[in-house]
Amino acid sequence: MAYLLRVLEIMFPVLALTAAGFAYGRWRKVDVKFTAEIILFLLAPALMFDSLARQRIAAGDFLQAAGLSLAIQLIPGAAALAIRRAAGIRPRAFVPSVMIMNTVTLPYPLALLAFGEEGLAQVVLLSIPNVFLVFTVGIMLHGGRSQASETLRMPALYTSAAGILVSLLALPVPAFLLSFTHLTGRGMFALELFSLGYRLRSIRIADLRLSLLTAALRFTLGFATAWALSRAFALEGAARAALFLVSTSPPAVLNYIFSERYGNEGPLAASIVFTGTALSMVTTPLVLLYLTLT
Repeated sequence: MAYLLRVLEIMFPVLALTAAGFAYGRWRKVDVKFTAEIILFLLAPALMFDSLARQRIAAGDFLQAAGLSLAIQLIPGAAALAIRRAAGIRPRAFVPSVMIMNTVTLPYPLALLAFGEEGLAQVVLLSIPNVFLVFTVGIMLHGGRSQASETLRMPALYTSAAGILVSLLALPVPAFLLSFTHLTGRGMFALELFSLGYRLRSIRIADLRLSLLTAALRFTLGFATAWALSRAFALEGAARAALFLVSTSPPAVLNYIFSERYGNEGPLAASIVFTGTALSMVTTPLVLLYLTLT
């Protein structure tokens, strides 16, 4: 029961902000492409730098986390690509929605509540390489190879690299800069969830079947990958818990943002993200229970 209440504490703000965006769309129009640009070019870069610059990371821990982080994304992504080709699934949003998971909004507070500061530190380590994959491979999967050069114009790549250097080398950062990035970056979660809710007004019932399939694959492939890696590397304690929490997270909201900006599948991507987030209300307690029992 305690785990369920913890999950509800984390999930309620996510669902409430999404519902607020949905309700707002009944009487106001929002330029979703403009909000996507605000997120990609201002809020996300600030959040990435702020989150990383406040950490102190050892090089060895970073390298191990980088390998595990890439594996829990690329293995499900490769499986999704094979399924897409075998089943003749046409939408571009399918593969990145299975590959790119939510590594911050849900895993951060879950790890802190369930496994303390050590759990949170392990989740932060796993989320760092995700940034580079999301803003390179993620963009190209949503927009095609024509968007390859677009990845080099993503400020989040450069602010993340700067944040990693600050963290690894323990470089001093002016307090006024951290205050700016902290204030600016925190706005990302609210705006992307609000935009997601607004876009849900455009989804079609026909998208529900693919949304359920994608969300189910995100969880099952993520769980199987985490299980295999934890066994192969004999992970224990907080490191093992963090791997499962990140690997079984629902599709990232950024999948919707990318689809809105670089493709024409915004409603479908919104449906997938919402379905996956709703499904996580069931799967997250099951993962926590599994970690407790094993």
